[in-house]
Amino acid sequence: MSPPGGGQLRTHRSKPKSGWTPTSNEHVARNYVLSLKAKGLLVTFLSQPDGSGMTVERLAYLHKAAGGKGEGEHAIREALKELRAAGLVTHAKEKGKGGRWQTTTLVSDTPEGLLRLLKEISPNP
Repeated sequence: MSPPGGGQLRTHRSKPKSGWTPTSNEHVARNYVLSLKAKGLLVTFLSQPDGSGMTVERLAYLHKAAGGKGEGEHAIREALKELRAAGLVTHAKEKGKGGRWQTTTLVSDTPEGLLRLLKEISPNP
C-alpha cells in the first residue's frame, strides 16, 4: 500500500534558502496546539530539497537505520494528520510524464505559503 505523502515533495519557505530551515514563529515554533512530533516532522520536510522523494516509509527507515529514536510509520502518519489539520501540509495529485498520476506532498511553514503552492500546481484560469 502506498502511504499518503508518497511521490514528490514541494516546499514553500517563508524565508529564502540560507543553509538554515526557517519556520514561522506564529504557525510553528510558538504553536502550542501542534505536538512536538508534528513540529519535528514539519522541520524535517522543510529541510528537504524541492522534488525530493521523501515518503513516510523512507523517513521511518532513515531514522531507524541511523540508530536514532525516530518514530515508526504510524507515528509519522499521525503527525501528518496534525499538520494537514493546521493547514501546513496537503497532498495533491498531478499528472506526470506519460500521463501517470503521482501524489505530491505540499509543505509550508505558513497556511498562506501552502495556498501559494496549490495555486502553482493548479492555477485558476
